[in-house]
Amino acid sequence: MRSRFVLVVLFILIAPLIAVSPDSSLSISKNASAADACKGDLEPVRWNESLQRIAMVPHYNPYEDWWSFWEEDEGRKGKNSDSGNDGSDEQDSVVDQSLSPEPSWMYDLYEHNLEPLDSNHHSTLLVGNDSVGAIKVNLSANHRTTVCITLQNLNQTSNSDVSADVYLMTSSEYQKYEESYFSSHSDNRWYSDVEQSMSDIPPEWRSFNFLGWKTYRDAHQYEQVDNVNFALSLDGPEVYSGIFGDPDWQDFYIVIDTWDNVHDNDELPPEAIIAADVTIITTERTLILPNFTVSLVFLALTISLAITPFIINARYMRAGLESEQAPTGFVPSLNTEPEIPPAVNQIQQEANSTTNPNNQQIGQLDDDSKQIPNLPE
Repeated sequence: MRSRFVLVVLFILIAPLIAVSPDSSLSISKNASAADACKGDLEPVRWNESLQRIAMVPHYNPYEDWWSFWEEDEGRKGKNSDSGNDGSDEQDSVVDQSLSPEPSWMYDLYEHNLEPLDSNHHSTLLVGNDSVGAIKVNLSANHRTTVCITLQNLNQTSNSDVSADVYLMTSSEYQKYEESYFSSHSDNRWYSDVEQSMSDIPPEWRSFNFLGWKTYRDAHQYEQVDNVNFALSLDGPEVYSGIFGDPDWQDFYIVIDTWDNVHDNDELPPEAIIAADVTIITTERTLILPNFTVSLVFLALTISLAITPFIINARYMRAGLESEQAPTGFVPSLNTEPEIPPAVNQIQQEANSTTNPNNQQIGQLDDDSKQIPNLPE
């Protein structure tokens, strides 16, 4: 029984290491689970109430005055201004407006407070070349959210070879990402150059990168893809509480990236307009465990691992001390005759009666008869 229990525990611990690939036919859990969840009853989108469309384009940079703060020419305003270099900067900053379909209200906008997302929606987002298109949502912790995105070239068939990068970010993460984008599209690129030099930082040190940006949980980044499906369940409302400030509520941004960002494996600009079909499906969660249950589980595991050696040692020290034989009476001594078990005594009597049938008729010898005669020398 104990060997079976040990084998079961070992199998549970080793199973994740020997699990087959999700793409294999032997896999139990497949990637199609998120794709199956992308179906549901869709509702009309109430823009700026449940969802909000946001964009960043190369021909509009609200940070331009800030990036050029240290420039000697204090009168320069915007990227297309004359900087006294014979129009070279103006020539380099020309943007093909035909590949920028975003309306002005998407990039010169006002942030709205959105309702918690608890309904299903579908939208098509046009993202220009070297641009960013994003959908801002307020995810609900009481619902499991599945996002399905399909990319295609607007001017070609749905089977056209076009890809981009897809990211999921919180408000604070998107703010750093926004600074990185506008820095790389500014004439003063010192911020972007420093960030590019730190792009190869190991994942375990990425949280200490005060310049770089990352995605939500450092996992929801899908680069060089033409379609992607992912699901997300929040442990609770995404709120960052400061020590001396008010709680900072975090919204989420579903980002479609078509520019060459600081990541090493991202997709290059496609030189085309990308149409992104975004489907968001929400499913109400029936069982939501509180966050402290994780701490309790790990606490129980730690305690069990700590006391296991003491239990094994106690059982080892008690081994062999217990008597396994039945007691046979007192130990014989000079003052105490040995106690013979009844069964053994009966066997001895039967044996004596068989060898000496006239044993009862033999009497005691007289005292005279006990004398042994003298033997000849």
